[in-house]
Amino acid sequence: MKKLWTLLCFFLPCWTLAEERIIFQPTQTEVLTTDDATVTLSADKSRAEVLAIGKKYPWPGIRMTGTWNFSDCQTILVEVENLSDESLPIALRLDDASSLKNGKGWHSIGWSLAPHERSVHEVPILPNLPESFQGKIVGMNGLPGGTRKDAPAFQWGRVLRFMLFTTNVEKPKPFALYRITAITKDSQSVSVVDWRSMTPEQFFPFIDVYGQFKYEDWPGKIHSDADFPERIAAEKADWEKNPRPSEWGTYGGWKNGPRLEATGRFYVKKVDGKWWFVDPEGYLFWSHGVDCVGMSSGATPLSTREHYFENLPEQDSPFAKFYSTGWSSLHYYKDKSPYRTYNFSQSNLLRKYGPDYATIYADAAHNRLASWGMNTIANWSDANIYKLRKTPYVLTINSKGPLIAGSTGYWGKFPDPFAPEFRDLLRKTIATKREFLNDPWCIGTFVNNEMSWGSDRSLSSAALSSPANQPAKIAMVDWLKAKYGEITKLNAAWKTDYADWDAILASEKVPENEALYPDLEELYTVIAEQYFRVVHEELRAADPKLLDMGCRFAWTNERAQRAMAKYVDVMSFNLYRESVADFAPAGEIDMPVIIGEFHFGALDRGMFHTGLRGAKNQNERAEKYYSYVLGAVKNPRIIGAHWFQYASQATTGRGDGENYQIGLVDLGDTPYPEILAKVREMGRTMYSIRSGK
Repeated sequence: MKKLWTLLCFFLPCWTLAEERIIFQPTQTEVLTTDDATVTLSADKSRAEVLAIGKKYPWPGIRMTGTWNFSDCQTILVEVENLSDESLPIALRLDDASSLKNGKGWHSIGWSLAPHERSVHEVPILPNLPESFQGKIVGMNGLPGGTRKDAPAFQWGRVLRFMLFTTNVEKPKPFALYRITAITKDSQSVSVVDWRSMTPEQFFPFIDVYGQFKYEDWPGKIHSDADFPERIAAEKADWEKNPRPSEWGTYGGWKNGPRLEATGRFYVKKVDGKWWFVDPEGYLFWSHGVDCVGMSSGATPLSTREHYFENLPEQDSPFAKFYSTGWSSLHYYKDKSPYRTYNFSQSNLLRKYGPDYATIYADAAHNRLASWGMNTIANWSDANIYKLRKTPYVLTINSKGPLIAGSTGYWGKFPDPFAPEFRDLLRKTIATKREFLNDPWCIGTFVNNEMSWGSDRSLSSAALSSPANQPAKIAMVDWLKAKYGEITKLNAAWKTDYADWDAILASEKVPENEALYPDLEELYTVIAEQYFRVVHEELRAADPKLLDMGCRFAWTNERAQRAMAKYVDVMSFNLYRESVADFAPAGEIDMPVIIGEFHFGALDRGMFHTGLRGAKNQNERAEKYYSYVLGAVKNPRIIGAHWFQYASQATTGRGDGENYQIGLVDLGDTPYPEILAKVREMGRTMYSIRSGK
């Protein structure tokens, strides 16, 4: 029999090694043209120093023209440094002949640099789908070949202009350009047919019975059901070779380190200038974990797309139980809910483990995490797995109640924390978790996720623009009454002409002047603190020792962060970036921090999207993981980092279109060996690294 696991781990297929091409280096400063900016070569000739002025042009910066062929490249690297004391928005724009002529259809990408940050930003080169496929492959963020769903048809074989610029310039902004290079393709995915030359009729179906892309092959791909027993045997041998770290205590704490008070529950403590969890046995604990430990990641919508899939099961098949329905408020399926779905992860597990797959899979998850050196089952995970109480876990609580009508946000409107129903619903939701309260294996809980915190006036502006019966708006007017006493005094301060306090309630307009900004900013804090206060009070009432770990900020501001810090035990952030080595909450808040989500993905294993942070291949993906967690372990504030997520998403996407190669295992439940080698290395050294020993 063909030893597929051996192939996966040790066989190096033939592929073209990547090479680096120099597009720009500082000694070529003469090729740069300025747009409302100046550029000079530094004294040591190491960088081109740019001063973006921005008085005549809204996007001041530099450009260069020429002809470049990137058709055989996978990424462009731009090394830039922010030379100022303020954050710097930066953008790169590429033009082909069509975009130069028509003023649209260019390729651009933007990012932000912290004060004095120097970094290399990766700009993925997104190949175009054949024109005949346009509009026929829908419902996923990444399309076959790695094209993004919204990417314009761009001539990568003939790029004619580079532009590097900043925006929103109120005063001159300095930055430095070191190099621009391109990296050629380095892929372990091999096309088994020339699918780009197919007609759509020939191309469909393009997903096989295991949920994989039919037209490419790669290490670890499932070719038949006979592969599964070999994978099981090989992985069990791998666990025996790599047992759970011997220096861990019962809960995964640092048995060889100092021992603090053992309270029987997790708590947080600052020791020798570094924040830590302390586990129930009193050992220092750093949370090395992974989100979404469960079987749900492979569910993908079928509605309007049934022809994508090869040999979907009949209704009388044992695999028909993996049909279900889904709902989405975003993108292609937002107006098509409920839609029909099929879960390839679960169907593959039935093939792999047999009828008792759920029980075997749950036990395997704990064995895997122990062998991998991961001591935490993180957010969005399956309760049937963590309630086995073999690995510490975090709780996930989602509870919002009435919303602030005038608010907006990617995941929806903001809850109104002044509504009595907000507290009532939260209390009832916490009660549904009663089985996990007062549990020594439970580290703590997150309540809600990636909420719409906006700018430091957004929540108060949203409440002000809401109807008169909005509880947050009523609370705001009461606050204003207490501050000003009389409506005439508020009108003088705000430069408004409200007839009385009821007129503020009746109006759904926010006055357009800056005079009310200070009050709106203070009222933002009032709303934010009310949210965190209510959540904290209800958690404490249900379980006084359950750690409150916040709401996992994705988009935030200093006022929201200070409100969180006032009430929670641990601040939480989802930080999709290259490094968190220097991360600190706004205003240098001295609180323990946990990273709720981060990831890196690559396109060399048959998938179509890298996720929010990309890598050239699996080896670089592994190195990026290790570098990120190493920075987190060394950061004295950070007490844990949780990878998103356990298994890669469905090839054809979940309901909101995400189809990211971001798992520690693939859709067929096969571990990715490159990244897991680095996960193990970190799990076995993280305590010695953090302690400085």
